[in-house]
Amino acid sequence: MIGGESLAIDAVATAIALLAGYLVGSIPLSRLIARAAGHDPLLEGERNSGAANVWKLAGPGWGLLTLTGDLAKGVVPVAIGVVSWSWSIGWVAGLGALLGASWPAFGRLPGGRGVAVFAGVAFTLAPPAGVVSVALTVLVVAVARLLGRNGRVAGIAIGIASFPPLFLAVQQDVARLCALLVLYLVAALRFATTRTR
Repeated sequence: MIGGESLAIDAVATAIALLAGYLVGSIPLSRLIARAAGHDPLLEGERNSGAANVWKLAGPGWGLLTLTGDLAKGVVPVAIGVVSWSWSIGWVAGLGALLGASWPAFGRLPGGRGVAVFAGVAFTLAPPAGVVSVALTVLVVAVARLLGRNGRVAGIAIGIASFPPLFLAVQQDVARLCALLVLYLVAALRFATTRTR
């Protein structure tokens, strides 16, 4: 009977983590921040609620605030799940946050691309791998600038591509790597289906 109770508790914890992550991810922070700056990112610029659009519309301060909020939507649910329950529950909460950011529950607002939320989720699931990926991204961007080039896209690509092998090196668990790749697929699907103007 103890085993059955444990499974039931795990199922309830999983459902709560998924729902809580989804609700946190659904909060339209970037749109609220942009509106506080006097802009509507869904009607201006690229017509999406991402931090890059808010940055272009309202300036770097508002853009960084938006980026921080979107990163937090990924970090907070995962951190709570990992600390209070397990890595798997943290992953489920992160999946919920990514789904909420991409396909939100609140109103008829379209979701964003979910890139910053995804980054927050991934970083929190394996902080050492995240630190190295961020360092590689910054290094590529810095070298490109020294050479007089814009290396932002290359830097981001290096950061994204380097994370899975670094994650595997840190976690040393193929099942967790597969779980991470599911998050990559959700983020890639949302990114591919989000149009900008």
